[in-house]
Amino acid sequence: MLIAVLGGYLLALICALFYRKFPRLIGYLSVVGVASMAAYFFTFWGSIHATESQSFAYRWVPSLDVDLVFYLDGLSLFFILLISVFGTLILLYTVGYMKGNPQANRFFAYMLIFMASMLGLVMSGNIIQLYIFWELTSISSYLLIGFNNDQKKARRSAQQALLVTAGGGLALLAGLILISMSVESYNMAEILQADLSQSPHLQAILVLILLGAFTKSAQFPFHFWLPNAMAAPTPVSAFLHSATMVKAGIFLLLRFQPLLSDIAGWSTTLMLVGSFTMVFAAVLSFVQFDIKRILAYITVSALGLMVAAIGIGSDIALKAAFLYLLVHALYKGSLFLVAGNLDHESGTKDIRKLGRLAKKMPWTAAAAVMASFCMAGFPPALGFIAKEKLYEAGLHAPHLGWVVTTASFTASALYVGIAFIIGYGIFFGKKAQSPPKKPHPAPWMMWLPPILMAGTGLFIGILNGWLKTDILNPALSNIIGKATEVDLKFWHGFNWVLVLSLVTYLVGFGVFMFRDKLRRAFSFAGQDYRIAPEHLYFKGLDKLTALSRVASVFFQNGYLRNYIFTIFTFLVVLVGGTYFYMGLTPERIETSLPISYNRLYEFIPLTIMLLGIVMVFYSRSRLNILLSASMLGFGVASVFVFFSAPDVSMTQFLVETITVVLFMLILNRLPQHEAIDSQKRRFSHIILALLFGGLMTLILLNIREVPLESEFKDFYLTQSKPKGKGENVVNVILIDFRALDTLGEITVLGITAIGIVALSSLNIKKKKE
Repeated sequence: MLIAVLGGYLLALICALFYRKFPRLIGYLSVVGVASMAAYFFTFWGSIHATESQSFAYRWVPSLDVDLVFYLDGLSLFFILLISVFGTLILLYTVGYMKGNPQANRFFAYMLIFMASMLGLVMSGNIIQLYIFWELTSISSYLLIGFNNDQKKARRSAQQALLVTAGGGLALLAGLILISMSVESYNMAEILQADLSQSPHLQAILVLILLGAFTKSAQFPFHFWLPNAMAAPTPVSAFLHSATMVKAGIFLLLRFQPLLSDIAGWSTTLMLVGSFTMVFAAVLSFVQFDIKRILAYITVSALGLMVAAIGIGSDIALKAAFLYLLVHALYKGSLFLVAGNLDHESGTKDIRKLGRLAKKMPWTAAAAVMASFCMAGFPPALGFIAKEKLYEAGLHAPHLGWVVTTASFTASALYVGIAFIIGYGIFFGKKAQSPPKKPHPAPWMMWLPPILMAGTGLFIGILNGWLKTDILNPALSNIIGKATEVDLKFWHGFNWVLVLSLVTYLVGFGVFMFRDKLRRAFSFAGQDYRIAPEHLYFKGLDKLTALSRVASVFFQNGYLRNYIFTIFTFLVVLVGGTYFYMGLTPERIETSLPISYNRLYEFIPLTIMLLGIVMVFYSRSRLNILLSASMLGFGVASVFVFFSAPDVSMTQFLVETITVVLFMLILNRLPQHEAIDSQKRRFSHIILALLFGGLMTLILLNIREVPLESEFKDFYLTQSKPKGKGENVVNVILIDFRALDTLGEITVLGITAIGIVALSSLNIKKKKE
């Protein structure tokens, strides 16, 4: 199982390393590899029944009791098959689409990483793992959307997608942590069986989980990143919209539906946000002329439809949402590949420049017609059944059903109109302006995948017995929380649902016939308003950039003393605030000191340190300040000698000596500086020093109240010689027991030394020039 889920990462590495030497071979190897994964997962088909599940655990972080767990139930199996089967078809399409592209190896690697991350997400058996794969989908989609990184639009769109979805990912992480705190478990199976009704974090969990889902699935007001992501190559758009990325948010809602559906606000929020997104995005889709942007807004609208259906929460509504998820994947994957063929073979995506292409691109036309048929929801397509179930769910919803029904009717009518525009207008309608390239048929590997997807969406409604028994029923049982069956019959008699469907077709045909007038009427929706979410996003980004510039100028001002002052001020505020907020002040201050008054020489280092402190604040010379500071260090080293810590004292003496020597060597190389004559600044430095010293003193007094007996002390004392082969316990701790810490410190020092040498060499080179 581990190889099957994470095999995509291995294939990505192979593509990155060997594609340029064997482009065709590695391309087909990727297709075969993903198809093999799909075949492996098909072996679980029929073995997962109702609410049953299987887990595959591998040790991951034993100290935190976190395992790498792959959780397989009906819902995850459905998404796995969707991802792997669509991945196989889209990778086959990619072999033809990316032919001759010098960066094809990078593209294949990114696509495989994207697919593997999505597989890991839907099979995550613990919430830490789920979040990691969630963010990996965001990162890999960023790489894919910005694939054409020589284009400013692609770079900006990739950044936008990453910022929006990663921001939602942080909210999701917080929500998942609150869930784990409430349930006291990271395990997904245990969490899904838990009761959160008594959790004090209930409303926070609701808001955070919804933010994560809404940003990923492009719900209003986070919808704008998805149409802009069309800067990506067509295979990315097809995969992202049909089976991955945006469906991750829907998967999250479906996965947590049994757990969160009883929380106040869950149903209402999903229904209202989903309904508004559904209509708003459908209208925006209608006023576009770029076929990829048309399809992108249709995706946003369809996602809103699924969210609204999940919000209704009834059995019939969840069945409608789930069916439409499959329907949308089939027709949208096909239509995006059709759009890619149109762009690839005619040189344009503008529908005004495309017309009567059926004879020139027959297979692409067949795919477009079948996919449009499914999108419009005409029988016998599975889209017809999903649409009718959605109408039925809205009509019988306990509250706000009229909102969802009205929204779904409006959106569905627009879908019908757009389906006519794509399926009929482009291939059989009026002859349009001449496209940049003379249209010609696409190669077989570019028309076969959309044909298979569209054909499946059209005819699966007829051959639906095996579909509902082995795939849909187990998945729906997991969502609903009990064993259930979905009814996929076309005819349920003459009722209001059928009337709504017929009226939808009539209105949709009217939308197609009067599309030019309606576009002018709806043109206001596509304008950039000051309060539009995307406008606010860019405005917020500009403000954040300006704020970071001000902060950088303030903090990174080139004065080392300001850096140190800022660091210590923050430390005093943070540590001091925590110290007093938690009431850590000692109840009794021990005034007796382990000093023998008959040994007056113990006061000599204290006197030297006090003299050094005074001289640091009154000196104007760098050399005097350096020597005064060294008096403090040597005084502390002397104290260690008196209290039987010679090894620590030797280290301190060595560090102080080397520091003084190094600073004296570079003093003459430093530029002239302005003396600190400001009494106000000098006074602030004195106050900060006193506060920091007082705070450290209080912390040390607290440490004195802690019992010195420790299991670690006994362990180190008894095990240093037999295991570390050394009698100096401190040395053994540093070299053996905490070897990785020491290695890290040495590495940091080594990197610093390299930097110093590089800067010194650069300075010497400049002087010679």
